Amino acid sequence: MEAEAPLSEFVPLPGRTIHIVVWPGGEPPVLLLHPNRTNARVWDFAIAASEAPNRYLAMDYRGHGRSDYPSAGYTLDHHLADVAGVVEQVGLDRYVLVGAATGGNLGLLHASRFPAEVAGLVVADPGLSLDPKRSRRAQREILEEHTFPDLATARARLPHGSRWSEMMRDHVLDHSFQVLPDGSMVSRFYPPGVATTEAALEADIWDEIRVRCPTLVLRGAESPTFPSDRMERLVSMIPGARGVTVAGAGHRIAQDVPDRFAALLDDFLSDLS
Repeated sequence: MEAEAPLSEFVPLPGRTIHIVVWPGGEPPVLLLHPNRTNARVWDFAIAASEAPNRYLAMDYRGHGRSDYPSAGYTLDHHLADVAGVVEQVGLDRYVLVGAATGGNLGLLHASRFPAEVAGLVVADPGLSLDPKRSRRAQREILEEHTFPDLATARARLPHGSRWSEMMRDHVLDHSFQVLPDGSMVSRFYPPGVATTEAALEADIWDEIRVRCPTLVLRGAESPTFPSDRMERLVSMIPGARGVTVAGAGHRIAQDVPDRFAALLDDFLSDLS
């Protein structure tokens, strides 16, 4: 079914404000954690394709989208503090976490730290022990390629966008860029902070992962970021976890194949209930 238009809300936390979007629905709520250098609206197509009756919530990390852009504080622990703050302020008692790419790392760590709260976890192509060469290339892109002279150039340089539909490209351009009076396009993220977060993905966090809730691990079949041996290792660490390799998808599964992502998510939520 087609999801209702999301509601935009601002959650006050100490020293910063976090923007969230909420799609009305039932329990348990599903909190969505987006990839680095994107924002909450990357989930729109997958949620529109979902037939689950759950309430969906997606947050813009600090330095992304419509949240505040502090000049410092972009480690994974800073983002995790924001996730915990949003959970507390919104009043989520028992919820499902869905994290993609960087959001997958955050989901794994949050679920490990708050096992009594997280009813289920979906991790889509996380950046676990990210290859330093790949990470540093992404950091250069973040710092050097966040402003484009026109719409056509911005469209051509969308990160990980080679498999997206034209509608997806238009949607990302609408929600992830600001158009300046001269027609140039500026990304809606804070480059120094986002680059710091990207660098943090190189760290080894395997020993911090202690997830015990029902877990679905997704890997894009064409993704070099989360190779099959890492998916197998992650699944083996989590009791009862299931791993699925998603055909036709790269690193951004929910944007590459939103209908397939939604179907997998719906099945997972149905099993939880």
